[in-house]
Amino acid sequence: MITVLLAATLFAQEPADTTTMLDAVTVTGWQRRDYQMRSSQTTVQVNREFLNQNFAGSLMQTLEGIPGVKAMAIGSGQSKPVIRGLGFNRLVVVEDGVKHEGQQWGDDHGLEIDQFAIDRAEVIKGPAALLYGSDAIGGVLSLYTNYVPTEPLSGSVQLFGRSNNEQLGLSAQVGGRKGLFFFRANATLIDYADFRVPTDSVQYYSYWVKLKDQRLRNTAGCERDGSVVMGFRGYNFHTDVRVSDSYSKSGFFANAHGLEVRLSDIDYDCSRRDIDLPCQWVNHLKVVSHTTWRNDNVLAELNLAYQKNVREELSEPVGHGYMPKPDGTLERRFDKDTYTAGLSLRHELGHHVLQGGLNGECQHNCRDGWGFIIPDFETGWAAARRC
Repeated sequence: MITVLLAATLFAQEPADTTTMLDAVTVTGWQRRDYQMRSSQTTVQVNREFLNQNFAGSLMQTLEGIPGVKAMAIGSGQSKPVIRGLGFNRLVVVEDGVKHEGQQWGDDHGLEIDQFAIDRAEVIKGPAALLYGSDAIGGVLSLYTNYVPTEPLSGSVQLFGRSNNEQLGLSAQVGGRKGLFFFRANATLIDYADFRVPTDSVQYYSYWVKLKDQRLRNTAGCERDGSVVMGFRGYNFHTDVRVSDSYSKSGFFANAHGLEVRLSDIDYDCSRRDIDLPCQWVNHLKVVSHTTWRNDNVLAELNLAYQKNVREELSEPVGHGYMPKPDGTLERRFDKDTYTAGLSLRHELGHHVLQGGLNGECQHNCRDGWGFIIPDFETGWAAARRC
């Protein structure tokens, strides 16, 4: 497999004959490293440079370079996090201080986050994870997209590709700052074909499946991501609003979804980039408001967020035994709304830190389709809404 990442950055360049006079040179240390050396918490932090240098197709495959972090591959274009062997609801993913709420319990559900919008990633393993609740028993993956531009206008473009699934992608980012106000916008487009493997056949339930051109049929997919951030940053006060939307669609390896594919009329080998049944698509909309205020010893932080995760899994209807054949191709649909509010206070007392806060979350999940995994549910408020 060959992975290629090309990047171009737009910036102003001075003429070659310009001479710059330096009055002083200041050498500074890395405060985060000093903190880690004095702390018993197991925390690892990486920046955008690390993400670019270790690019491996998806966010979690890129972060596998961090000790203890693994990626659970979902098809050939998506993955989900695993820390010290624990994942799903035993691991918390936080983006800009807000817990990311998707469908964490599903084997086929990846992480609906644009990896090219991430400026910094932090992995927390150990006692510090207790601050994020009981779901963080395996650890915490904290992602940050809160870089504030310093130039009036700047931008970058990244082109990337992979050889084993012919992935092609483009990510563009633009941002700027005028006075105390700033903005950022990011867009990512990815398209990939069927995954190629070094074999001519695979076995499923003692049934040998022949592969055309050594490709896992119907594992192609696409991804479309976008986000916009607008904010105000002063000396003691900072506030911003971020709106992001992530859409992806991918096929399931047809022969692993059921032996009924032998009776299907779909020509899976006509194209290596089409997405046939069975397949899934997911759209994750997130609106986040982040506000902080600080003085010499006190830091107050307020996060408000709304998330809407919609997912559909489509498959050819098949009757088993004496059961009737289902209507339509909608096997499962999940529609999840999440409202989050969090307030935290941090006070430094010499060499000690006093920290506390309040957090609330409300969820509403509605299902549809002829398949069934979990029922409709509501958490965080009285069951006043119904599907």
